[in-house]
Amino acid sequence: MAAHTQTDEQDLGPTERNQVGGLQEIFIRLGGEDMKALDEAVKTVEDLGGRVIHAYAPSFLVASLPPNAVPKLADYAGITSVHTGSIRTSGADHALALAAGAWNRHISPQHRLSALANPHTGKRWDEPGYLPPNPPHIREQFREQEAELRRLRMTDSPELAGAPPNLGIPVLTGRVGVGVVWVDSTVNTFQITNQEKSKTLSETTSGLSFLSGLEPRAQIQWFYDFKRPKISLNANQFTSANQNQWEDLWRNAALSAMGYTGDLAGLNKYINDVKTQQNAQWAYAIFITKYPKTWFAYTWGNHVVMDFTVDGWGIDNFHIVVAHETGHIFGCPDEYSSSGCNCTSLFGRYQIPNSNCESCATHFVPCLMSHNTAAVCDYTRGHLGWNEVAVQSQGETTLKGTWTFDMDVGVQGPPAGSDIWWEQVDNVTRFLVPQHGATLAHMGQPNFDAVSIETLKAQSYTANLINGSNNASNKLTPGSVIAVKTDGGRYAKLRINSYGYNLGIDWVTYA
Repeated sequence: MAAHTQTDEQDLGPTERNQVGGLQEIFIRLGGEDMKALDEAVKTVEDLGGRVIHAYAPSFLVASLPPNAVPKLADYAGITSVHTGSIRTSGADHALALAAGAWNRHISPQHRLSALANPHTGKRWDEPGYLPPNPPHIREQFREQEAELRRLRMTDSPELAGAPPNLGIPVLTGRVGVGVVWVDSTVNTFQITNQEKSKTLSETTSGLSFLSGLEPRAQIQWFYDFKRPKISLNANQFTSANQNQWEDLWRNAALSAMGYTGDLAGLNKYINDVKTQQNAQWAYAIFITKYPKTWFAYTWGNHVVMDFTVDGWGIDNFHIVVAHETGHIFGCPDEYSSSGCNCTSLFGRYQIPNSNCESCATHFVPCLMSHNTAAVCDYTRGHLGWNEVAVQSQGETTLKGTWTFDMDVGVQGPPAGSDIWWEQVDNVTRFLVPQHGATLAHMGQPNFDAVSIETLKAQSYTANLINGSNNASNKLTPGSVIAVKTDGGRYAKLRINSYGYNLGIDWVTYA
């Protein structure tokens, strides 16, 4: 069947979204019923210059594509329809209603206007009168279980051991498998309605879309596995005496209902199955339930636990809490002051310090890990591993006096195309000189690893040389960071490690 676009009135509602240029979000329905057909559709999107954002295996995709390429999808077998506007879900089967319902909410003008008017936006997670997600005492409670979970996982994957970098911590790049488990019940108090399931899915995908949208170069794709086990635990089985085991009770019962062993090994097996079945680089689970839990939202090990009400934040903030908790899965620490954070502890695959901790940051900025805000700071980007994506060249070397350096390829003394020259006028007077159209900006002494390409783009570049003379006017003291816009138009950062006739430097140039 040939694909059709937003002109098809049978499937589309009254809302059409036209866009000229850029990348346009689209909803794709597939005719295949297996991962092979879905992966072929993903490749088709990528071949046309787009990328897949969400995959509801095996039949639905949400992708972004150049608008002029959208009609070309009709030429590909396996794609049955393409939508840019809202989709009528009346009479649809449950799978379509679930996926299309999340899409419809995502593009709804009312939904986006409501988000703009959200009174909770911008509040610190530990705002007076509010409870923060994943507070320190919750992390402490699960420390022993997390160690056991890690031991079981490392038994299966011993190659992950070792640090730094800490290869046991994933980076938020590529295809990520997400097991979304609604722990339903035969007990009225804990039952989940289809409407609630649809709402929380919409909020979940919204939060994950926000994260992946912050770094397109990471090529993040969220591939979902949905489960809705129905268990029969009663309220009287959750007492103050066994509060620390509340999650164990309903989680293990849910795992058993899903066909897994009701223990941590079963949890690991389910998440590994999601990773394998979705052909993902990483996987984790999000458990959503009305059953009692020790906190309204928290993360430990390889899964997130979410309550429907997310305490006083309300269901319309579910998405940003999911994004915050997913940050923890991928190595981000909390940054709000009452979390007990400090600016020296190291986090994430690349062991970046938590230098945006509200209690001690030199230049604190509101961030997803400190506030209810759709923004991340450079340190959080580093914790997620994004400072290492799309690197053109990087390394450590000694820049010899009188020599030039090409930041694009990392070559000293190139025959052409150099970006900087370490000029030696005499024994005292020295300059770092931009060449061949390259420009420089002195950044002071920020944390080098946490400086992202976004920060580099925001600098004020000039063709002025930088004084590196061997006297009090020296601006190239150890620890100094220089932003470079290369002659090739790329952004780079350079750190001075040692000073003298020769300079010891680190550099990273982004593609």
